[in-house]
Amino acid sequence: MKTILIVDRDLGFVFWLGQILDAAGSVAVPARGIAEAEEIVGMLRLPVDVLIAQPAEQGLRQFVDKLRFTSPDLQVVALASEEYPAVAVAPPGAVWKRKPRNRDEAARSEWADLIHDLDRTCLASMSHG
Repeated sequence: MKTILIVDRDLGFVFWLGQILDAAGSVAVPARGIAEAEEIVGMLRLPVDVLIAQPAEQGLRQFVDKLRFTSPDLQVVALASEEYPAVAVAPPGAVWKRKPRNRDEAARSEWADLIHDLDRTCLASMSHG
């Protein structure tokens, strides 16, 4: 079972994505920012397999470095959106994925496929829409 930490202030998106991940057999853990994510991980001693976050999040790179110290195979999905286009510098090895404008079945399928792909291969050099 894969533990996926979703860091985003858009709680509607976080819970929408969390339902997709839960249905795929993963454990989705929501956080509104890096400080909250660090608190959750520390308090629960949570091993994180995948981190999904906006690259513009304050302290993201340091948080990724800290997570990779205990979880060297950590995979990172950098969120691009209308508010945060894919111009920020993502942590090394991150995969870019655009937040969906419409949370419909097509978007649901794209995210499920991405998580499935993360299970099968390292996506460090690939990008998903």
